Amino acid sequence: MADIQTLLDELNGPQREAVLENSRPLLVLAGAGSGKTRVITTKIAYAIETLQIPPHQILAVTFTNKAANEMKERVVDMLDGRSDAGEVVIRTFHSFGAWLLRRFGSEIGLELSFTIYDDEDSLSLLASCFPDYKKSDLKPVMNAISYLKDRGLGPKSRLPFTGQNDLVRPMFTRYQERLGEVGNVDFADLIGLSIKVLERSEGVRSYIHRRFAMILVDEYQDTNAAQFSLLRHLVGPSTFVCVVGDDDQSIYRFRGAEVANILSFPSHFANTRTIKLEQNYRSTEPILQVANAVIRRNTGRHPKELWTEKKIGDKPTLYYVQDDRDEVERVAQILRSDRRYDQSAVLYRTNAQSHAFEAGFKRLGIPYKVVGALQFFDREEVKDGLALLYLLSNSRDEVSFRRIINKPARSIGPAAIEKILSYNREAEGNLFAMLAMACEQRALGPKVIDGVRPLMTAFQEARRLLESGALVDLTTHLLDESGLLAHYRGEDLKNGTFRTQNLGELVNAIGQVDQSLEGFLGFLEQLALDRTTLADHDPSQEAGVTLITMHNTKGLEFDRVFVVGMEEGLFPGRNGGRDDDLEEERRTFYVALTRAKRELFMLSAKRRMLWGKTTKQKPSRFLNEIDERLLTIIGSPEEYPNGWTSQDDPPRSRTEWGRGGGNLIEQGFGRDAKTFAMKQMHQEIDRDTPLFPIGQRVHNQQYGEGEVVSIKRRADGEEVIEVNFFGGSRATYISKFADIEKVGE
Repeated sequence: MADIQTLLDELNGPQREAVLENSRPLLVLAGAGSGKTRVITTKIAYAIETLQIPPHQILAVTFTNKAANEMKERVVDMLDGRSDAGEVVIRTFHSFGAWLLRRFGSEIGLELSFTIYDDEDSLSLLASCFPDYKKSDLKPVMNAISYLKDRGLGPKSRLPFTGQNDLVRPMFTRYQERLGEVGNVDFADLIGLSIKVLERSEGVRSYIHRRFAMILVDEYQDTNAAQFSLLRHLVGPSTFVCVVGDDDQSIYRFRGAEVANILSFPSHFANTRTIKLEQNYRSTEPILQVANAVIRRNTGRHPKELWTEKKIGDKPTLYYVQDDRDEVERVAQILRSDRRYDQSAVLYRTNAQSHAFEAGFKRLGIPYKVVGALQFFDREEVKDGLALLYLLSNSRDEVSFRRIINKPARSIGPAAIEKILSYNREAEGNLFAMLAMACEQRALGPKVIDGVRPLMTAFQEARRLLESGALVDLTTHLLDESGLLAHYRGEDLKNGTFRTQNLGELVNAIGQVDQSLEGFLGFLEQLALDRTTLADHDPSQEAGVTLITMHNTKGLEFDRVFVVGMEEGLFPGRNGGRDDDLEEERRTFYVALTRAKRELFMLSAKRRMLWGKTTKQKPSRFLNEIDERLLTIIGSPEEYPNGWTSQDDPPRSRTEWGRGGGNLIEQGFGRDAKTFAMKQMHQEIDRDTPLFPIGQRVHNQQYGEGEVVSIKRRADGEEVIEVNFFGGSRATYISKFADIEKVGE
């Protein structure tokens, strides 16, 4: 059994208070790196062991399946020895909605075998309702529909759009009708329809109120209006409710998150107690000083100040670089100084910024991985394979039917598909029955009939295999008999790709789940809720520097962080004019800063290539909000000839500064250079012995072989060398950062 006292002794004062408060609604304001997961898991263990609440009567809700799984593992570990420890219900909001609808969806006429549509499927369904429109034209409408659903609004609600309501309302109405006709739900429906069930069925509502004595919500700052409404419906008269989050880390408003939910929680739940977790266990004090300086500028927040016992650490460094290429090279030189690639991350505001770093790192041989790129289950061939499985689970799934009916080509054009769907009423929505009727009544041409009959036979056999629990066999059978496997074999031969291997990985994933109908439906449901958790290949686990957007870093931490693109118009973006937009952008910056454990670098370019043109850039206004005394500043935001800021040395051409070498000097170093040198190397250098003596032959990856022709020391003691390369190029380097190797040693 868990030693609760030992668990409590491991907590600091406010953490302990948060665990012990169970008599009234509780709001825990958990700052970045303050140990909120430990508080939640300890609170669950305390509730079970001390308060004697049965595990199955505790519901904990978080925002990713990964976080939910990790939380459950920690609870089970804390309750070592209890056979019922795994009965604690720990799910995402959407996973909980699916759980509720699978059990009680029939209360509102929903078949329990429904499929969950992702964004692409939803857009395809909308497009099928309005064939005269292009998908690209309908995407903004689909986004508007999702926006409205996340706010608990329906087609008949008062819509907040101006000038678009006449278009959005009828399309929203028809889209919802089609969802009902095909018997499926979209992501937002998992929340909205769950609310509908609880509102319409007093029996279900009473059951839920009895079932869950304690409800905990993690990352509460990321909830949207619909999720807040669902929570209100789940909490009964005797339910203890606790929400944990940080309004300073609310950065998903573009997905519908409402920071107002955490700000107004005490006004919705009477007698709420608020506890602040402000001790940070992740970052050093100099990093937190910068983060606090930034976030205190926001007005829409609960006042709090992060602090740490890690007093010793280097000041964060701010670089003013010449342009976006110099930005990459500056990051590269720091990375290559100690090659601690796995512990480093480059954070940017938009995905497009990763391309320059990918190209530069590839050229310089720096290993990296892009987190947030195309996931395994989002690849075309895998989605095609999944469409076969979705259609097997729900014979009314028109989106999956349209995806695979003519892939590979079976001479079935749009007109033939509409003929098949014209039998909808007679077939009661069953697509295979529609297909059979169209064939029997010769509504389709002979070539089409010959093409679809093997597919119909394949699904008949797949249903038999599903009933017998042979999930691997049925998946292989459908891929083979549908012609999809042969189609992608041909693609691989023609294009030199390996897409059939991905189909093989899909079969492998199916083989890892419970080989039953329930396991099959559970696999498809989990996949719809989180496409990252079932893939064998997780890019975030690869070696190398992490390239990632600021928004994707929530919950992550790195020893060394580079925050790049710190310029007006890029960060904050051009849409950051309104106060609430600007505050959200500032929260995003705060999240980026607090990912760093030991080292933090910020980079601002004077010029950047945007939309094919080089434009002058202004430093981000967020940089002006930081006291310069908290930073080590390298360079200047002002334009200097060729980037040289020192008064002691004449400016040189960009070519002379070794543009492609990766360790070039394109800016001088001021009074903080010695601090900077120590920061990078963490070691003393012998100033009497040159690292690269005159006459030393060296090799650079881009320029080839060359020879050191001069050495000098700057006032701060840095050794600077000039190299004449035998191909005609000339470059200047700081010796200890030089991207060159000695030849002949």
